[in-house]
Formats: sequence, structure tokens, C-alpha cells
Amino acid sequence: MFSSDQAVVSAPPEDEKRVVQAYQRGSGKKQRDDDCLNDTGLRFNDDVPVEVIETLPPELTGPDADQYDIIGTKTTYRLAQRAASYVVLKLERPVFRRKGDNKPITTPAPFNVLDNSVADVSLLAGLMVDKFQFHLPLYRQHQRLQQAGITLSRSTLTNLVKRAIALLRPIVDAQTQSVLRSRVLAMDETP
Repeated sequence: MFSSDQAVVSAPPEDEKRVVQAYQRGSGKKQRDDDCLNDTGLRFNDDVPVEVIETLPPELTGPDADQYDIIGTKTTYRLAQRAASYVVLKLERPVFRRKGDNKPITTPAPFNVLDNSVADVSLLAGLMVDKFQFHLPLYRQHQRLQQAGITLSRSTLTNLVKRAIALLRPIVDAQTQSVLRSRVLAMDETP
């Protein structure tokens, strides 16, 4: 057994120093995949709209512009974001009558997924995708609509999503029946 006066603590000698080797860190060229567009590594497919912005220096727009020849172009790609936009579709249908007849005639309104609704199918799809795929609650989508200058109540958005879900119910039922008819049932609850 040791007592406190018997404990031996060895202190490192003060004159002992460690030598650390100095080095310089280099920045190597990044290895990019073959599908990279350029050295910046920005990748996008053909569906992405590309806005071309030409910048001309003052030498090419001034009075001495004919003294210069353009020998090439340097291209820089930048990823930009545009605000999500909404549009109001104004559907105009003529009301007319045959000459000599007083009965007015109008063409029927175009088909809408939800009867007597102000929502186009594109709005319904956008609401559902934002809510269920991107986990964007309806109150935030409501704020986005307000910022775009569109006034709808939150209950309207809730009712639109509820009615759109009801339209998808036959698909869910068909998938459930297909799963129950299969030989092997398995479930993976990971998202």
C-alpha cells in the first residue's frame, strides 16, 4: 500500500524539447466526375433553363469597336435562384347567340380536377409535393402565397389538400390489394 508521501511523481525534464517537422500544404486539383460541366463542378441536365448573359467591355461598344476582333469567349457558370412563382389563369369563354335567336350560348368551362374549385391541377400537385415530399407545412405555403400577392385562407388550402388526397384513395386501395395478394409480405419502415 502506498501512502501520499510514498507516491512518486516523475516530472519531465525541462530541457527536453520535441522537434516538429514543418511542411507546406498544397492544394491539389479536385478530381471531378466525367459528367461535370466544367472545373467548377456544376452539374445539371438539359431540362434546367440556362439564362445567357453577355457582357461586353466598353472597348467593344465604343467608337473604336471596329478596331477589335473577338477571338474567343470565356464562360463562367453560376447557380442562381428565382422566386417560386404563381400565375392566375384567366379563362375567357365567349358568350354568343345566333343571329335572329335570343338564346345566349356559351362554351362549357374547361375540365377541372376539383369541381367548383379555384385551384388548377398544377397548384394541387405543387401543394401536395411541397407538403409530403419536401415537408413544407401548409402554413408556410400560405405565407408563400401571401408574399406572391395571392389571398387565400388557410382553411382553403387544407380543404384543397384534403380533396386531392381523396382523389388518390383509389390508387392507395389498389396498391394495398396488390400487396395483400402477393405471396410474401415484407415491410421496410425507413423513409
